[in-house]
Amino acid sequence: MGTQAIELLTLEEFLARPDRDDDQREELIEGELIVSPGATAPHAKIVRLFRRHLAALEEQGYVLVNDSSCVLPPRSMPVPDLAAVRLERWRHAVKTEDWLTGFPELVIEVSSPSNRRLQRKADVYFDHGAEQVWIVYRKTRTVTVVTTEGSKEARLGEAVEFHGVRVPVASIFPE
Repeated sequence: MGTQAIELLTLEEFLARPDRDDDQREELIEGELIVSPGATAPHAKIVRLFRRHLAALEEQGYVLVNDSSCVLPPRSMPVPDLAAVRLERWRHAVKTEDWLTGFPELVIEVSSPSNRRLQRKADVYFDHGAEQVWIVYRKTRTVTVVTTEGSKEARLGEAVEFHGVRVPVASIFPE
């Protein structure tokens, strides 16, 4: 049995695709079209809890956005579950009525059965200048913090931190 070749798309081809008429979302990761369902309630709850804990970043000049595409040329357009973006970069995207071009400074991705390419996505974010990617694993109740220096797993009783804003892991996985 041979391997099946994947036809890679350019950003232009991806953007020219018709809008979906179902609840699936599309992302382009290094030219590969990734289709996944919308977030489940537990997934959305984790994103909401992170958003609440990271709200202090807004006082430092960041905007928290979720489910918003970012263009990472030449072949990627991921949709982070949650991202912290410098306010001036976000304002530019809003002013030009376009997607964010380039990296979010902090990306949070929640692992799910349909979203298993998270390390690959993290690599794409870092190739474009992201500072940190947090990968959240519901089953193990852990958060892996990925930086350009490597990765570190944070468990219950520990916290993750971005620019002085600490998020206790236990607060994301309440009993």
